[in-house]
Formats: sequence, structure tokens, C-alpha cells
Amino acid sequence: MNKTAFTLISSLIVAISLIVAFAIYSITAKGNEEIEKFRAEEIQRLKQYIKDSVDMAYATIENNYKNSMDKVYLEKYYGPRLKNIIDVAETILNSKVQAVKNGKMTLSEAQAEAAAEIKTIRYDNGDGYVWITDTALPYPKMIMHPTEPSLDGQVLDDAKYNCALGKDQNLFTAAVEICQAHGKGFVDYLWPKKTQEGVISDVPKLAYVRLFPEWDWLIGTANYVDDVISEAIEKSQEDIRKMRYDNGIGTFWISSASKTDLKMIVYPIVPSLEEHVIEGKLKKLFESFINVCEKQNGSGFLDYKWPKPTAGGMIEDAQKISYVRLYEPLGWIVGTDVSIDRIDKALAEKQESVEYDEMMIIIKLVSISLLVIFIFGMLIHIRNRSSKVKKEPEPIEKETETAPVEKPTSMGEPMRMTEDIPVLRGNPEQGTLRTDECVKMVQEISKTLIAEHAKLLAMALQNAPGGAVSREVKKLANKSIEEVTNRIEGKQKPIGEPSEETKFKVVTDLNKMVGTINLKE
Repeated sequence: MNKTAFTLISSLIVAISLIVAFAIYSITAKGNEEIEKFRAEEIQRLKQYIKDSVDMAYATIENNYKNSMDKVYLEKYYGPRLKNIIDVAETILNSKVQAVKNGKMTLSEAQAEAAAEIKTIRYDNGDGYVWITDTALPYPKMIMHPTEPSLDGQVLDDAKYNCALGKDQNLFTAAVEICQAHGKGFVDYLWPKKTQEGVISDVPKLAYVRLFPEWDWLIGTANYVDDVISEAIEKSQEDIRKMRYDNGIGTFWISSASKTDLKMIVYPIVPSLEEHVIEGKLKKLFESFINVCEKQNGSGFLDYKWPKPTAGGMIEDAQKISYVRLYEPLGWIVGTDVSIDRIDKALAEKQESVEYDEMMIIIKLVSISLLVIFIFGMLIHIRNRSSKVKKEPEPIEKETETAPVEKPTSMGEPMRMTEDIPVLRGNPEQGTLRTDECVKMVQEISKTLIAEHAKLLAMALQNAPGGAVSREVKKLANKSIEEVTNRIEGKQKPIGEPSEETKFKVVTDLNKMVGTINLKE
């Protein structure tokens, strides 16, 4: 039994060890998977964060630029200055009208002097001026143009004047229509302008016109709105320099989107690089940003390694992520970058939490396994002890000797033995039995004797007279009960090897009784 128990316990330990090992492996693998998933989620969260930040900077640039191109905004921006210029011109006209009324000059003289004086009005370093037309439709006639005197007296129906924005309409016709409807107003249009590099191109321009009803003249002035675009660009650059995110740590930069003329436009970290051509290792990086925008529809992420200064020195290969976005109207790329190591703290905390959870699960698993092994071992131990206890006081072996009992072939013949009557023989090697076992044994013997008596008596009672049977039964029963009682109370000697006379005493008495009964019949 000890060998079997050892085998069972060993098998159980091996099985549980394999299960625990597999469970620990699975738990560890799952923990590593959870950490990797957390890292990927943190990186994605970080990417979304810098994307949202760049989108905010992009919206600032776009808003400034759109405002510079919006007619309503332009009217608010340029309107006051243009109106002031026309106020000056109208003052001249009013003075001439008054002179005519006062008789100081004729109408033609007053109009000529008024046109000559208005012709001299200049502003914006000489680029700004005032012109005069009549109000004829479908095309008005030029009365005075300061910079192109050849136009004076000409009907303004040339196709080149069909440049009013939004309508592709003759700009002078549009001006007359506005003045007839409202007495004054703005007209936006495109007009050629020579740049500092000598290139002539169409540039947005805004005109303000006003009707002078006394002479049926229309006076107007215009200003190139590229000034406001330049101001919008300068404003955007200044806004981006000042913008911060991530508690003031994160900044934005702007570069040109041309590889042939790759310049740094805004770079708050190193302002000295602004307005300079990008070179060296930095040039390769910003060319990569241009590639990202070209391949990913104008925006995207770029993972790369870049030196990073720290308190302990310079990290040569710090992992970084940048998000860049192309602003096509200005040919700019705006972007920002962030270091991956900023998630290391959160990743370390997550790893510590996962490892703690893993350790607690493993401890519980091992504890339960040891408890199962302990309980199983205890059960086997208790079973072994129970088996030993049962074996130590082995009961007296019963050797059954059968004595033939003959059945009566007829009422006159004595009964023959047909069943085996057990005869108990003690085993001399076992020693003395315990009292409780002796009592149980005597009770079993008594039951056997009584059962045998009952069987024989039942057979005899079928034909025997009641009186004779009653006397013999009482005598035999009293004798048997007395013997059993004496054995239980210990008045007779312990059961040993019974004599032949004792073995068959009851049977003999019954045979005699039955034989006597038969003779009497």
C-alpha cells in the first residue's frame, strides 16, 4: 500500500506541476501581451494627441489666410483707409462745386481743376491713387486715370477688365452698378503686379467706389490685398511661435514644402535656423517629412531616431514620432514631434501592476496545488491507518464443517441432515478475542441455533400433536436460552475447540424429539 500511495502522490505532483507550469507560462504570456497592447495604445494615444495639436496649429494658419482672402474681412481691414482716401477726393469735388455756385469758375473749369488735383493724390509709397469715370452703361468711360493717362476718354470695354471676382465681370461696369444701387461699395478683382523679383502676376485687389451725383461722376481707389496676405502670413508665423501644448513643453515648426528650396520658416527651439536653408542631417529629416505629405495625401506620421539632451547627457538614438501636415496655399509644412520615452513611466507602472497581478495569481495557484497534494496525501494516510487497524485484530477464521442433516423420507424415519451447520474453530495463532467481538460472535451463533431450531420445529409441527410439541419445545428452548445467556455473561468457558457432543447437541435433541413424536403417532 505504501508503494501504491507513493506512486499516486508522485503522479499527482507531476500532473499538478505540469498544469501549474503551463498556467504560469500562459499567465506570463498574457501579461506580456497585455503590456504590449498597453504600449501600442499609449503610442496611438500619443499620436492622436500630437495630431490634434498640429491640426490646431493648421487651423490657425488657415484661418489667418482665409481672412486675408475673404471679401468681408478685406472690407473691414482695408475699408477705413480706402474710405478716407475717397473722402479727400470728394472734398476736392465739393469745393469745386461750391466755386461754380459762387460764380468763381465755370463747370468745365471746375471739373478740370478737380481732376487735376485728384490726380496728384498718392498713398502706400506712391502705389495708391484715385481714378474717375462716368456712369454710362454697359461700359463707362474713363475721365481721369493717374498712372495710365492714355485711358482718359476711352470706353472701358476691353476684355482685360473682365476680372471682377466671383462674376468674371467688367470691373468698371460692376463699380457703376454698385454705385447706382447703393451710392457706394466695394469691388474685388485680380490685377497684374510686378514683384520684387520682377515677376508679373495677377494679385487680388480691392476697390472702393463712390458716386458723386452733382457731376454724375464715379470716383474710386484700390489697394492690392497681398499686403494683408503678407500680414496674415506674418501673423501666422508669430502665432505658431507662441503656440504651446503639453503644459508648455510641446512646440511647432514650419518648413517650406520644396526640396529644391528647403528652408526653415518657424523653429522656436532654435530661432537662429529660421529663414535659412536646411542642411545636413536635418535636411534629410525634413525631406522625409515632405515625402510623407506626398505619399499620404498631405499629412502623416513619421517614426525616427534623433539625439535628445537629458540631465544625464545626450541620448543619441531617442525614439521620436512626428506628425506633419501640408498647407498648400502657402507651400508650408507644419508639424511637431514627441519622444516615445514620455510613455516609459506609464509603461513601467503598468508593467509593475501586471507583474504584481501575475505573482498573486501564481501564489494562489501554487498554494491551491500544494493544498490539493496535502489533502490527497492525508486521505491516503488515513486510508492506510484504517486498513492497518482492521488487520491488527483479525477475526477468528471460520472453518465450516458440514454435518449432514437428513431429511425424513417419511414420518416414521428420523430426519437427515440436508444443510450444513457451521462449526467454529478457533485459530490458536490468533490469541484471545476482544470482549465485544466475542459478544458479536455469540450473538451470531445464537441466531444460527435459533434459526436451525425454527426450521426443524416447523417441519415437525406439521403433523405433531400440540401438547407433546409444546413440552419438548419449552424444554429445548429453555435449555438453549440458558446456554446462550451463560455464554454472554461469561459463565461458561471461552469459546475454543468445541466437543463433538456440544457441536451436535441441539440437532441430537431435535432428532430425539422428532423421533419420539413419530413413535407416539
